[in-house]
Order: sequence, then C-alpha cells, then structure tokens
Amino acid sequence: MKIRLAERNDYAYLINLSQEEGWNYELKDFMIMESSGCSKTLVADHDGIIGMITLFDYGDIGWISNLLVERGFRKMGVGRSLLMEGIRMLGKKKTIALFSTQESVPFYERNGFAKDRDFHFIKFLGGFDSLVKKGGWYESLELIDKLCFGYSRGRLLRLLAESGSVVFPTAGEGFAILRPGESESTVGPVISNKENFLYSAMSALGVGSTAVTPCPNPRFCETIFKVTLMYLGDKPKIDYSIAQAFAGLEYG
Repeated sequence: MKIRLAERNDYAYLINLSQEEGWNYELKDFMIMESSGCSKTLVADHDGIIGMITLFDYGDIGWISNLLVERGFRKMGVGRSLLMEGIRMLGKKKTIALFSTQESVPFYERNGFAKDRDFHFIKFLGGFDSLVKKGGWYESLELIDKLCFGYSRGRLLRLLAESGSVVFPTAGEGFAILRPGESESTVGPVISNKENFLYSAMSALGVGSTAVTPCPNPRFCETIFKVTLMYLGDKPKIDYSIAQAFAGLEYG
C-alpha cells in the first residue's frame, strides 16, 4: 500500500467514496481545499484508491477530516496508517483536532486522542424567520474567526464565501457563510453573540440545510447524528459563547 497526495483525477472517486458515507462532499469542496494553500488530501493506493484523509494546516493548529477507508479494506490497519501519516505531515503542532463519529471514538482514543465535547450534525426544519443582512467578505471577519476558533484560515474562508454568500445578523455582531449545494446546503462557520443567529442563517438557505453545531434547538432542527471533537496536544481554545457552527469541511 502506498500513501500519496491526491490528484485531481482522483476527486470523482473520492466524492463517491464520501457520499457512500452520507458526507455529501462535492467537487467544489475538494477544489476549495486544494486552492486554500492550507489543505492537503492524501489517498491510500493499493491497485486503486482504498482510503483517504484530509489535512488542514493552520500554523500552530492542525485539523484532520475525511478519514475514510473502503468497506472491504477496513480493520486492516489502513485507517491507522493514514492517520499516522497525517499526523506526521502536520508536524509538531500545539493541537491537532478532528471530529469523530460516535462509532470511531474508540479508534481515535487508541491512537492518543482525547475527547473534548459532543457536537450535533443538524438539519433545519423551518419555523424560524430569516433576520439577516447580506454582505461580502471583509478582512475583519478573519480576525473574528481567529478570535473565536483560535487559528487563522483567511484564504479558506474567502474561498468558502466566494462559493456561496455571507450574511450578518440584523442586530448584534458576527457573520455566517452560506454554501448552497446540489446534494446538501451547508451553513458555517456561524459566529455571533445574537441568540439563534444560526437558525436565521439556515432559514436563508431553506428547510433541509445542515450545520455542525454545539447548540441545537429542537424547535427548529433535528439532530441527524452526533460527532465528538477530539484532540492531540493542548485542548482546542474555542469561544463557545459565540461559536454557533463550524465550517463543515472539518467534519468527516
């Protein structure tokens, strides 16, 4: 088995692989990650692709997502090999974080990761009016994002905004990025001191839009499944007083 950088002609296969798990990644997501300058996707190749992992390098902080192995090659060490190579390539970070499905928590614990807290992958049900102002990307939003999540990812956020749109609360501070998609429309990141701004942003995309949030409100959404934030090194420093949803690309 060889672990190598993904190439563009691999993306169609990786999209199918992710969609089989219900992750609904699209070509534009892989292109955004490729163009961001802070992300790399690796594949495990054994006479064809049998797994993948995506890495985000934010300086002192690293994120891992999309760790996925073909069903017929699971429980053979492929996932661990991808994870160890990803950690090696990220280098010495203060923190390496990821979202794990509930089923995969023991796997990450065996490989040194600790639990932070649970999050909810939610679907918007409606019943909340959209109280947002439309706008564009501003350099100051990168600072807001960094103060909230603890790392700098300006180019990635700008690309996400360009692929969708940016909205702001009509009262209060913060912003949300809306990303309509063919198979799934996603809201994130969402940062605000305005209560329920997340659901205003989701309402702007419509019923069925999704988000990864620490604060679900069953009046307006249903939890599709839970994920656990896990980490190596220092515990992630996230301001949960204003962090209403993550970007979405971190999941997987």
